[in-house]
Amino acid sequence: MAEQRDRAGLIELLEENVSFVKASAASFDAGCEAEAKRLAVTLRVLMHDTSNSHSLLKQLGVKGQMAFTDTASRIDPNNLIPAAPGLVIMRLAAGVGASYVAPLDEIPLPPSRIHPPAPFDAWWNDEHTRDSDGTLWSRRKFVLTMANKEGGAHVDPKLNAAYESLAKHNGLGFTSNAAGGAHLPFDGNIAAVSVRQIAHEFLKTHEAHAHLFV
Repeated sequence: MAEQRDRAGLIELLEENVSFVKASAASFDAGCEAEAKRLAVTLRVLMHDTSNSHSLLKQLGVKGQMAFTDTASRIDPNNLIPAAPGLVIMRLAAGVGASYVAPLDEIPLPPSRIHPPAPFDAWWNDEHTRDSDGTLWSRRKFVLTMANKEGGAHVDPKLNAAYESLAKHNGLGFTSNAAGGAHLPFDGNIAAVSVRQIAHEFLKTHEAHAHLFV
């Protein structure tokens, strides 16, 4: 019979995976957008539970004690614009163009995106992003799609149409005015950028709960 892992061993694995998140986040910030897939896999290991797999936070017995940093904009049912950006923001730069980016701590958030920390289930499952086709996305959906279907840990043989639209075809539908009056789509894989912001929220949450990991 296999021996149960002790707490010290679980904490060692937790800190190892936190270091993976930090390394992948740094690589993403340096320009490697595909690193979001490895971020998704590590976030899954840290936080996602099923009947067959057990997250490190749950094995440590701390997930229910944690309040998670929440930087997502909310979907406004009264907004006539169909898309809601959720975790990403839109950046315009003269001579560079327009792109979707993760605000991290470097870009001040508007008051509408400053929320109290949330319990895990709400943070993980609540839908905060809506693409131009009306498809809704949660943190859970972003992470598991990239980890389980789009090459993080597994490549699904069938394309995920909603992901393809969001990641490769400016699925939020926002455009910027260019010289000559052309409307150019924003650059950036919205799913990847969202996962980068989720990783940022996780790292802030982990730091705020350091007392649970001693």
